[in-house]
Amino acid sequence: MSSKIFSTKKGFSLMEVLIAMAVLSVGIAGIGHSIAGFLQIKEREAKKGRALIEAVAFMEEQVATPGPCIDPKAPNEAVPAVRQGIEFSLTYERLPGGAPLQWAIIHETSGSWNDLTLKRIVRCVETDSP
Repeated sequence: MSSKIFSTKKGFSLMEVLIAMAVLSVGIAGIGHSIAGFLQIKEREAKKGRALIEAVAFMEEQVATPGPCIDPKAPNEAVPAVRQGIEFSLTYERLPGGAPLQWAIIHETSGSWNDLTLKRIVRCVETDSP
C-alpha cells in the first residue's frame, strides 16, 4: 500500500498558461503606455530647452551689437525674428534718463515654451534726429 502524497504530474495546464499570458500582456501594455508618455514629455522638454538656448543666444547678440536708441515717445513695435525654426519677437523700451540704455525684450512666439520672455538692459547708440 503505497500512498502518493505528491502528484507526479509535471507542467502547467492550458488554463494556467492562458491566465499567465493575460496578466503578462496587461503589464506589458501598461509599461508601453508609460514609455510613450515619457517620450512625449521628453520631446516637449527638448523643444523648451532649444527655445531657451536660442532666446539666450539672440539676447546675447543684442548685447554684443548695440542698436539705435528708440524714441521713448514713439510706439514700441515688435520686430519678428526666426532662429533655428523658433519664432521670437524683439521689442525695446527706453530707460528714463540721459544714459543710452534700453530694455531689450525677447518673447518666444512659436509655442515651444509657454510664455518665455527674456528682458535685459542693453546699451544703445544715440542717433541724431532731424
